[in-house]
Amino acid sequence: MPVLSRFSGLALIVLLAGFVLAPRPVHVFVAGDSTAAEKRADRRPETGWAEHLQSYFDTDDVRVVNLARNGRSTRTFIEEGRWDALLEEVRPGDVVLIQFGHNDQSESKLDRYTPPVAFQGNLRRFVADVRHLDATPVLLTPIVRRRFDEAGQFYDVHGPYPDLTRAVADETGAPLVDMHRASEATLRAWGAEGSKDLFLILAPGESPNYPDGLDDNTHVSPLGASVIARLAAEGLRDAGLRVAEHLLLPEPPAFDAVVDASHSAGDGAEIDGVPRFASVTAALASAPVERDGPYRIWIRDGRYHEKLVVTAPDVHLVGESRDGTVLTFDDAGGTLGADGQAVGTLRSATVRVSAPGFRAETLTIENAFDYPANEAKPDGDPTKLGSPQGVALTLDAGSDRTVLSEVALIGYQDTFFPDTGRTYVWRSRIAGHVDFIFGGGQVVFDECVIVSRDRADKNPTGYVTAPSTRASLPFGFLFVDARFEKEPGVLAGSVRLGRPWHPGNDPTANGSAVFVRSFMDDHVGEDGYAPISGRSPDGERIWYDLEPTSRFFETETTGPGAHVGPRRPQLLPEAAAAYTPDRVLGGWRPARSLYGSPTREGSGVED
Repeated sequence: MPVLSRFSGLALIVLLAGFVLAPRPVHVFVAGDSTAAEKRADRRPETGWAEHLQSYFDTDDVRVVNLARNGRSTRTFIEEGRWDALLEEVRPGDVVLIQFGHNDQSESKLDRYTPPVAFQGNLRRFVADVRHLDATPVLLTPIVRRRFDEAGQFYDVHGPYPDLTRAVADETGAPLVDMHRASEATLRAWGAEGSKDLFLILAPGESPNYPDGLDDNTHVSPLGASVIARLAAEGLRDAGLRVAEHLLLPEPPAFDAVVDASHSAGDGAEIDGVPRFASVTAALASAPVERDGPYRIWIRDGRYHEKLVVTAPDVHLVGESRDGTVLTFDDAGGTLGADGQAVGTLRSATVRVSAPGFRAETLTIENAFDYPANEAKPDGDPTKLGSPQGVALTLDAGSDRTVLSEVALIGYQDTFFPDTGRTYVWRSRIAGHVDFIFGGGQVVFDECVIVSRDRADKNPTGYVTAPSTRASLPFGFLFVDARFEKEPGVLAGSVRLGRPWHPGNDPTANGSAVFVRSFMDDHVGEDGYAPISGRSPDGERIWYDLEPTSRFFETETTGPGAHVGPRRPQLLPEAAAAYTPDRVLGGWRPARSLYGSPTREGSGVED
């Protein structure tokens, strides 16, 4: 036995000699207020931006430690012992992100207010304390509050505190991440309406934690946290910090053409090695027939009054900003074309795609036909169009594997016409009033906002979808985690979620639209779906209703428009499990964003 014990001890020594502890990852500490702090379950969906910061770092090398707390200023963070507790955890080589100002500026709240001189003194102390531990302090200016005037122009309410932070960074030489300017630029790009998605703006009934709704323009939503966290990650990279070597921020690919409405040097003239064009039409025409990979067009902010037809495969249109880059035209079905004939619904489209691999990111496609003005004209007026359908985007024969990422599709009747192939729509806004999402394609709407507009005529009823899915296809439209909202003037209960379209009385059509975990405002009526009619070859009117000519279903919907009843068919859990993006798209898993969007959370599987 003694021999065995000595042998076992020797073996243990050998094993320990070969065992090396993994190095401690660099810790990135966050000291700050509620805009960054982790939230309790009873505060969700409010989210601190620092909760999402870890997703931008390699977890093997960097660990984010979020010590920010709601309601704290620089003064109270010190007085409560939180700063000293943070310092006890810091080791040489760590990084401490310091972001205050929201509560320091609150003169009406004496329990947290910190005068400017004391605020700067506290920041100097933070910088010195961290440096004393051979770690790196980084000062961050506060993120902006969401404020827009009646003209839709952003304005700031933070007073001197962002500048006070910048001054301390300049004085001490501490790295600065200017979150104030970065978040302001983001809000301006998203616009007065679009930026609501970034903040905690909730309708009554949308969240069990806020049954009466909420209009909080200081704290951010999960989407807003993701956007702001990426801004912080980009700021760390731009500051040249060593920890940035571990960031997961792939650079966006280069572009093959740039479109700028102010370009005057002639189409195709190269600037910095990239050809420039004054119109999207000219840029599309320059796409080489033989090429490897997509043809990528960057479109600067501006309104481009053009009618586009995309016939080449793998065309990517990327706007400078969703609300600032607008592709617009104003044809309706009754508009006369060059041949003197009405263009019809299909040819009314501002953008018409008939090729696979089309992608649009961060731009608006608009059909600007003035539907309300047309409806206001008296019957018999020769200028009144009898066919007011105006399509913004058509996905026609030949289209497949289409991606719309953070776009806006704006129109009235027949806004979006995905008639063929598979389409993935992510975090986009689609607005209209009659059948404004219609067609026979297989489409996933993921985290989209669907807005019903005021018809401004004698018939207030609106219709969201009009699917014409082939009966042989198991899936049509799938809305997941969507929001169904309304413009002012849209009456409660006046909108139906869909009606089954049978183009030309096609007997093989069996429209499918399924709504999963989606919020519905009170404009969505209790009866949910409506019949639609067509004419047989001999002129007989035929009506199509829920049964047996459609597949409309809902599951786990919320909000005042989420009803359960005979005309609101619900899926049982076993059946609902079949309706997933992967199945609707037939196993195709597109990347959500390819072009540097601050909200990129794609699957990483490219087209």
